[in-house]
Amino acid sequence: MMTSYEIAHLLEKLGVRETKAETYPNTYSLVNSDSFLAQQVSNRDSASWKKAEYIILTDMQVSQGILNGWKKLTERDPLPRAIQKLCVPTSGNQFDVYDSQGNLIKSDSLEKIIKHTPDIVDILNDNNPLTSAKFNLNRSSFTPSQIIYYGVPGCGKSNKIREQLKNVPEKNKVRVVFHPEYTNAEFIGQILPKVNGHVTYEFTSGPFTQIIKLAYLNPNEQFYLVIEEINRGNAAAIFGDTFQLLDRLKAGETDSLGNDPANAAVNTFTEGWSQYFVQNDDVNAYIRGTENSIQIGNIRFDSNTAIRLPPNLSILATMNTSDQNVFTLDNAFQRRFDMELVRNEFDLTQPAVNAQYNAEIDDTGIKWGQFWGWINAKITATLKGLSSTEDKRLGVWFVSNVGGIIDDKVFAEKVLKFLWDDVFKFKRPQIFADGTDTLEKLINSFEKPSEGKERFDVFKDKANLVAFVASPTL
Repeated sequence: MMTSYEIAHLLEKLGVRETKAETYPNTYSLVNSDSFLAQQVSNRDSASWKKAEYIILTDMQVSQGILNGWKKLTERDPLPRAIQKLCVPTSGNQFDVYDSQGNLIKSDSLEKIIKHTPDIVDILNDNNPLTSAKFNLNRSSFTPSQIIYYGVPGCGKSNKIREQLKNVPEKNKVRVVFHPEYTNAEFIGQILPKVNGHVTYEFTSGPFTQIIKLAYLNPNEQFYLVIEEINRGNAAAIFGDTFQLLDRLKAGETDSLGNDPANAAVNTFTEGWSQYFVQNDDVNAYIRGTENSIQIGNIRFDSNTAIRLPPNLSILATMNTSDQNVFTLDNAFQRRFDMELVRNEFDLTQPAVNAQYNAEIDDTGIKWGQFWGWINAKITATLKGLSSTEDKRLGVWFVSNVGGIIDDKVFAEKVLKFLWDDVFKFKRPQIFADGTDTLEKLINSFEKPSEGKERFDVFKDKANLVAFVASPTL
């Protein structure tokens, strides 16, 4: 017989977007009396019953009694139409499925029953709290990620995050861009004046506080804080004391005391929660809203509860180490993140990437992917021995094609300018044609009325580029 823990993991594997688990104590009283079930069914505002597409019973011994009560109730008070199916265990991983009027629909494995991935699944009646779905979903089903994606300009760092989160609802993501003027008060929140007939001073939440509240109040959903250009602002100053929250409890680790001894028996923080905590009355009040205290899974959150990152909140960031005027991201900060290099390469099996490689640079007959390969090899060879050589290379998406063409003006103003101002700043005579002593001359020479490969006369080693492009190995 499947436990609710096994069911919960199966649903996750099948792609169920939200699993709302409920465990009711006194399940045997439910067999002898349908009053509790009647109360739930008649409460048309009950979120868990109103939303449920599938209700799964996990205790075979009490299922028949509940099913009998279900049928009696539906005879005189039909269930809300939103409740589609009741799944009753028979043996192993087999379930009988009943409709909202108590009629048997079919018998099958749960995997086949849920193959259409419903939005909400309610799991009822598991007597063992150590294996209950509620226990596991609220406390250890999420493994938070903290990743900084880094690489050369245009290699696809932001796109990697976008692809990773493309199936995540917008409401589960908050995105922020760090910059030199961005502050801790903007990131966390601050007291600001508001005028409604008279002036009041209220806490205005920042993106960090907004996403942490969403994660706290929806413990069965995954949330993401996306930070673009994390090192273009002073990350240590922007995070401030919340920097402490980036250390997470590992498997087997717990923290029951924190700074709230009164709740020690209730608030046991386990894997995925922040190892340390910070006290912030404004953020605390923002999370609680108008309530004195709220129950969040197994955590009772009141005015004395310190702030931690929950397991269902992940942080994804991008970092470009070659940009000018960026802040240094110190080792203490970086070690709290997993660092992942976004490789600067063309995966021609992907249609969009293939199109980018084959995009022609205006009327030159030279593909972007060919020029990209030639110039990056020249950058590596010319700057060999200098620091950050790799970071000076052009990324696959440094410029984007429009209809399979990269306009000459776009190429000149972006690519040539980058090569002149940044990459070959101290090697210009070795790279660009004789007489090219200003950026204006360089751009004018490339954009002047000309045809084909003549545009690349701006490079001293144009013959090598033509030979490289003609190479049969490309």
